Amino acid sequence: MTVAHDVPTQQSSVPTVTPTSPPTPASPRLVAAVVRGQRVAVECCADWCVVDHSAENLANLSDLYHEGKTLALPAPEFNRVSKVLVATIRQDPFYVDADECLPYLAFDATGEGDPVSLQPAAALAFIDQAIAHLERMRAQVQQLAEVREAARQAVER
Repeated sequence: MTVAHDVPTQQSSVPTVTPTSPPTPASPRLVAAVVRGQRVAVECCADWCVVDHSAENLANLSDLYHEGKTLALPAPEFNRVSKVLVATIRQDPFYVDADECLPYLAFDATGEGDPVSLQPAAALAFIDQAIAHLERMRAQVQQLAEVREAARQAVER
């Protein structure tokens, strides 16, 4: 298994945004966040953010994050279904590192709640690896069908 930053060059290319006219700056919306029991007004100019910032009691302002709609794949397990390959756009606006305060893809392979931060190129590289893996699984299912047919014929003899 490779670490996200060691993922080989992907086949997909990172989409580039080339607006035809300058975008109209979105006016920041002030929302109330609760930090150590105190209400604090913070900007939430992320129109994609679905977090109710006032519903959490944060320990520190650096714990505040913006998060988009979550995507997850329901995967069958013994007697249950788990959500895996969980992904959402996320931004930590009060993070110390300037590059880290930019939006990223929060990706949690197992759905256990411990996401890794992926930049666009690393996210696309992983997606390409996942597609290749799923194609190998498709071939494995075809092999399974052939093996089952051979076993069925052996039982009938």
